[in-house]
Amino acid sequence: VIDGTANRILSAVTAGSRPYALCLNPQNNKVYCANYGSRSVTVIDGAIDSVIATVAVGDSPCALCYNPRGNRVYCANCGNNSLTVIDAATDSILATVTVGSKPCALCYNSANNRVYAANEGRDPQYDHTVSVIDGATNGVIATVTTGYGPLALCYNQQDNKVYSANYLSNSVSVIDGATSTVLANVDVGQYPRALCYYSQNNKIYCANIWSDSVSVIDGTSNSVLATVSVGAWPFVLCYDVHNNKVYCANEGSNDVSVID
Repeated sequence: VIDGTANRILSAVTAGSRPYALCLNPQNNKVYCANYGSRSVTVIDGAIDSVIATVAVGDSPCALCYNPRGNRVYCANCGNNSLTVIDAATDSILATVTVGSKPCALCYNSANNRVYAANEGRDPQYDHTVSVIDGATNGVIATVTTGYGPLALCYNQQDNKVYSANYLSNSVSVIDGATSTVLANVDVGQYPRALCYYSQNNKIYCANIWSDSVSVIDGTSNSVLATVSVGAWPFVLCYDVHNNKVYCANEGSNDVSVID
């Protein structure tokens, strides 16, 4: 746990085996940690940084997202093709939803109260899809075909679009949040691995591992505006709303590129 002002470590919280993903529940001030190696989600009290619950989920939990409208947390279980829906008030399981092959990323569409699961399935016989889940009923309402290896998702609230980075197709699929149809497939660099949305300028950033670059996509026109060279193996992106910058963690060069 790091102090956001002083940039120093405040404490360490023991979670399950191979903690893999985190998400925040701001309504109840809780942090959820998906433990890939122990089929569980650790629930941490955000006020005192202590574990208050452990929720059993499916095999190989690898992604989380929060639905503020229903106060629910969704956990993607990559090992058994399912999502676990957790009541964020009680930390109990509401439902288990069957999705496509190897769900590995999640995002939430606030305009239509929908959750999206990227089904990575890398081999040709797998479906390479994004499952669309109704945030009220927890039912799958659509399955969207994307490029091969959808590995990351992000949501553009300005245009109500969802973006899927397709690792094996070197593309980003643009999905209409209202109709769950593909609006465009945008060519990017080699092996796109991560996405983030830049709300101030309505841009989407895509980290391309094998190209050592970040593609900048216009949220309105769905076209590539620029390609930014970064460090080796760019792996994770995040947007700093206060300073209007994008940060790119480069696994291969052990550094972070800062994009204005």
